[in-house]
Amino acid sequence: SFANGGQSSISYHGMMDGAGIAPLPDGGYAYLSNSEKSSGRGGVYGLYFNKDGQITDYKALLTGTSRNCGGGMSPWNTWISCEEVAGGQCWQVEPDPNKPNHNSPKATLLGGPSGGRYETVAVDNSNTSKPVFFTTEDTSNGELRRFEADGNGWDALHVGGRTTYLQFLSGNRFRWTTSLSAGKNSAASYYPNAEGIIYHNSTLYFVAKVTRTLFILDLNDMTYTSERTGSSWVGQGAFNSQPDQIIESDLDKRKFIYFTEDGGNAPGVHVRDRKGNYYTMARGVPGGRYSGDETVGIAFSPDRRKFYFGFQDAGVLMEVTRDDDQQFN
Repeated sequence: SFANGGQSSISYHGMMDGAGIAPLPDGGYAYLSNSEKSSGRGGVYGLYFNKDGQITDYKALLTGTSRNCGGGMSPWNTWISCEEVAGGQCWQVEPDPNKPNHNSPKATLLGGPSGGRYETVAVDNSNTSKPVFFTTEDTSNGELRRFEADGNGWDALHVGGRTTYLQFLSGNRFRWTTSLSAGKNSAASYYPNAEGIIYHNSTLYFVAKVTRTLFILDLNDMTYTSERTGSSWVGQGAFNSQPDQIIESDLDKRKFIYFTEDGGNAPGVHVRDRKGNYYTMARGVPGGRYSGDETVGIAFSPDRRKFYFGFQDAGVLMEVTRDDDQQFN
């Protein structure tokens, strides 16, 4: 139900997956959620909140696509939604009803002319005239793509730009190569089935789900380290299944990274601190309703006092609110 007592004319979408939050000019925000349904039944949907955190609207923002899995927010607060299907693309969606492209979602250049089974997008906007986008692909030889745009704003993802691919070298070094085959070979050898990815302060973090590995790339030194997710555990819970989406929270101070989990008898949301220790934030009851499910849709409200996550198969979206007037770290 909406804050005014009304109701949506459409049901909440099934197979929800990756999500992001876009602040709106009126002080409210939109929770942007992918649908991973196949055969052209996927897309992106927006759950709109006012400045008091009350729901005011729910609507489809992108339809006719397939297996919209992960994605990422752009520096100009559009949502980039990635199709995880053969020949899939990464679509740019404008959530602000007052912007000219609100009703005109468009495939970007991130996936290249042939497309692929894409997952998640991160962006380095330190040079605002040439933002750099990183895109993962969930296949055994899915290259990690680096797209350097020629400008900032909606059109930067649709015109111009240059694409290179991640290639790991000996001695924990890496480079960006123009050879697609080299990128694919490197993915098959080092980082098959890449999933969540984030950028912060000249560092790129991404996970490979099959090997359950977190890679940390120093983009200045062009070196990398890696670790098994959940390898150093603190407290109760466990992170035994595949890592999927990741987001950051206040990496300058607390250096927390949040992970969703695909599968297992108690899938959860897990957190890594600056020392490499892992904790469980929330999880299903072992062997209970959510056994074998996956957690999805992690995102923070703009004031960081609300945290969202869901269970995909069960179709349940959770809103967790701080009742002490503090922010989530």
